[in-house]
Amino acid sequence: MAERTKDLLRGGTARKKTYNVCWSGGLDSTLVVTQLSRFPVTIRPFYIKGQTFRLSEPQELKAVAAIRELLLADPRTRAELLPLEILEKNDPRIKDREIVAAHRRIYMRLLREYKEGHGGKLPPAGSQQIYSDGTFISPQYVPCASLAKYYGEDIEIGFICDDYEKNIDAFNLCSSIVTKDEETGRDVFSLCEENSDQDLYTLFKGIRFPLVGQRMHKRDVWQWYEKNNYLKLRSRTIFCQAPVVHDDGTWEPCGICTSCIEVIHDGLLEPFTEDGFARYRDYVENHEKEPERFRLKGF
Repeated sequence: MAERTKDLLRGGTARKKTYNVCWSGGLDSTLVVTQLSRFPVTIRPFYIKGQTFRLSEPQELKAVAAIRELLLADPRTRAELLPLEILEKNDPRIKDREIVAAHRRIYMRLLREYKEGHGGKLPPAGSQQIYSDGTFISPQYVPCASLAKYYGEDIEIGFICDDYEKNIDAFNLCSSIVTKDEETGRDVFSLCEENSDQDLYTLFKGIRFPLVGQRMHKRDVWQWYEKNNYLKLRSRTIFCQAPVVHDDGTWEPCGICTSCIEVIHDGLLEPFTEDGFARYRDYVENHEKEPERFRLKGF
């Protein structure tokens, strides 16, 4: 703060703070970018390819491009929005050994706990239910954390209260803090090293969670766009991990991927067609009897 004051007294312009954001084009990460866009800061967005079972990469990249153009054309945008930096899955910046090892230890611990709670049985390979139930912490946090460590700077992600609450047993092993971000006034959640499980802290220490800090659940995220007149922007987001692509290139949510299931459970039904609801009902009725038919498509 003192350095900025000195710059202004000298008649100069204070340097804008840069916010690194992992941006998938989804509802949550797009909200992080959109909120930041309303402040005189610099946004540096990253897209990390091939890290999870999602089959939606082409649609996500198109969504990011379309949303970026909408934000740049919006008179409310005060931020400098840098071009999207796309990282391939083998980029060494997103595979930090220490973080990969920490995630694996967390995964194995949670897997043991799963077995203990399910009569010694492991979940079916590629099971969607274990992710929708929040049994495991997704590997998608490894590249985000690795990127933060590589640059020596925090990175923000669209992690919401729903995600936090699903993994509350794991996060109870960490101490946390909510701080007021000086540049934007947002409340931001982050982990503290003191009294925290070391592996969880290693995984999440470089990651900031602004939507958890603002106590936002999926419904709050959905409604924020409407309350703040960003409906056109919201319509370009994508949350489905395995979209049904039509012959004309348009797509619709599948209704049976982990993200679609969560959105439907939250009562956000507007994006779904009748075919999508039919696929969801099929999943509810049959996924336990036919787990292979509903395994994660990109697993």
